[in-house]
Amino acid sequence: MPTDPTTNTEPTVPAGTPSRNAAGGSSSMDVGRDAERRLQQRYARPARRKPTKRSLLWVLVAGTLVASAFVIWILVAGSNRPATKDVGFELASASQITADFEVTKNPDDVVRCGVEALNQNYAVVGYTETTIGHVDPDLVVGRTSAHRVEIRTTNQANSAQVTQCWVID
Repeated sequence: MPTDPTTNTEPTVPAGTPSRNAAGGSSSMDVGRDAERRLQQRYARPARRKPTKRSLLWVLVAGTLVASAFVIWILVAGSNRPATKDVGFELASASQITADFEVTKNPDDVVRCGVEALNQNYAVVGYTETTIGHVDPDLVVGRTSAHRVEIRTTNQANSAQVTQCWVID
């Protein structure tokens, strides 16, 4: 009886792959593992080593040192900056307001402060800068001294506040 040439009942084996035989040749599991190993070697990333406890300890120590240095840097940088506190304001006229504030600074520092006047919509209607140098020791409590500044305004102001103070070199 003629056989159909389009059907193949024999399993095909790729070239270069050991074939199975009845006399104890390679099993299909060994062939699969060998092929997987070769593909892994050729195309896969190299296996990563697990980090050792010692390397994890060094990373932890380095991270702690960096975090500590950052905190110390923030504390030291902020300690030299003058601090302000708005105390109040007095509306003198539609074109002038007086701001009262306190400044805490090192006694030897010369500080310049920006003070602004705001209207009811919180828009700036006046701005001035004032320089604070040496303050009479009788007027200083600790390192804090009180100050008053007049601000000319373009429109009616409803409040006044210190925006920022900085040390002049």
